[in-house]
Amino acid sequence: MKQIPALLFVLHVACALCKAQVARLEFAPPGVHPASWYAWAAVTRRTYAGRRDPDAWWLIVESDGHDNGLGENVTESEVLRYRAAFVYPRSYDRVHTAGLKGNAGYCDRCDVPYCRQHWGAAHAGQPEKCPRGHGR
Repeated sequence: MKQIPALLFVLHVACALCKAQVARLEFAPPGVHPASWYAWAAVTRRTYAGRRDPDAWWLIVESDGHDNGLGENVTESEVLRYRAAFVYPRSYDRVHTAGLKGNAGYCDRCDVPYCRQHWGAAHAGQPEKCPRGHGR
């Protein structure tokens, strides 16, 4: 299996129109705390420590439609899948392979991400629509 350098990495996805953050994925290799750990309260750090497998990668996802809170243990193959999904140039087809609910804000027809504001509110029984009128 291809080895990933043992470095933290944080991926950001910004709205194509206003540049607001649509998604953030933070990865920490085995035995290393996430970058955001240093800003956590002591009780949050204890909760994390009780859930963290020191031999696994750690993933934190904050995205439109998907948020895993403090994060979760993931395998190296899952990290490779996420990393490949968000390589530049990013596209809906590639990002979709990550399997995130909401596809990190990407419109499948525009091929760019939009924030919740630019997706527009769904009306009763109707899908959200991007600025160009495509449903999701």
